[in-house]
Amino acid sequence: MEPAVIVAAIGAVASIAASFLTARATTKANERRSDAEERVTLRQVEADAYKRARETYDGAMERMQAEILRQARQINSLQRQVARLNKQVREAGLVPVTSSEEEEP
Repeated sequence: MEPAVIVAAIGAVASIAASFLTARATTKANERRSDAEERVTLRQVEADAYKRARETYDGAMERMQAEILRQARQINSLQRQVARLNKQVREAGLVPVTSSEEEEP
């Protein structure tokens, strides 16, 4: 066989091999990029979910604190009312009957 044909054949084989390797490397790079983009997207979704959960939690905590404060005010108001009623009972010459919370009605 002629040396020029052999050189051309080797060049063609090398060119095909280089094209194959380039295509394979490009495919792997695209897969890695796709995987990286999926991870970034997943992190963003998780961050958004965390943010929504945190906002829900914070809102629930604020509502509970407001309810606790409301109940504390109501308890104080009722305690003042009971104190006034006991004073009125004593001023009327009566003895107020008190019971502890453990006693059954």
